[in-house]
Amino acid sequence: MYDFQKGSVRFIRGGRYPHSHTVVIDDERRALIDAASDKEKLLAFDRERPVDLLITSHAHEDHLMFNHLFAHAQFLAHEADAEAFGNSRTLVLQYAPSEEEHPVWEEFLIRDCNFVPRYPDRLLKDGDLIDFGHTQAQVIHTPGHTPGHCAFHFLEEKILFLADLDLVKAGPYYADVTSSLNDTIRSLERIRSIEVETFLTSHGKGIYDGDPAHIDRYLETISCREASLLEFLSTGPKTLAEIVARGIIYGPPKSIGAWDLSLSEKGMMIKHLERLTGSDMLLMENGRYHVIE
Repeated sequence: MYDFQKGSVRFIRGGRYPHSHTVVIDDERRALIDAASDKEKLLAFDRERPVDLLITSHAHEDHLMFNHLFAHAQFLAHEADAEAFGNSRTLVLQYAPSEEEHPVWEEFLIRDCNFVPRYPDRLLKDGDLIDFGHTQAQVIHTPGHTPGHCAFHFLEEKILFLADLDLVKAGPYYADVTSSLNDTIRSLERIRSIEVETFLTSHGKGIYDGDPAHIDRYLETISCREASLLEFLSTGPKTLAEIVARGIIYGPPKSIGAWDLSLSEKGMMIKHLERLTGSDMLLMENGRYHVIE
């Protein structure tokens, strides 16, 4: 049933997007963090003894897939993402869809991701302790991916659930309107300093030893993206459309469900361009970005 287990903390791998992995806590207070993995396994856990706490690391559709099945549980999420859980329009708008794309996203959220509006019963803050009985987890607010993105540090078990700071080879994701590249870097640098034996993540392999080198490699992806962008711009001034078409992050255009990766490419390139312009490495003039010599 479980892909990892230590003490009361268990782990269920999920499938491809729009699913994610789930952390399961089988203690006096039973809990799920990101109920979006294997529906039958999650329901089997609930049938043994009902889930008390439903925790979602952040407001993205692939982390709330089966939240609707646990309406009886107390719902916990960070205060900065609370509105997106309670309103599908708020959730969709962070992806900056066009007027034509907006209803497609709404349909995708409701039909494929089982989105049901629900405001959290408890708003989480950085440093909060969640008490499951014998097990405790500290909330680590790690904004950047979303404003309310959280990691969870299981203190005695020396486990850190990184959620969507997921250590995959593709690197961090910060394409939403509400995402922040600089916050992503600060969050990764913060969790790098937490000594644990195991990292758990929401996607990819999901289970890693607690070596901070994994985070170093993940952070390095950001530097590589910027180096590739600067190299491309060194061949001459480019428009945003030309930069996006280059596919520095995702390669040729492709879609997953309602998710058009060219929009994600654009969102992240905008974050890099803003960062490099702000550090006086680039200049935007007449709709084109130039490298400052």
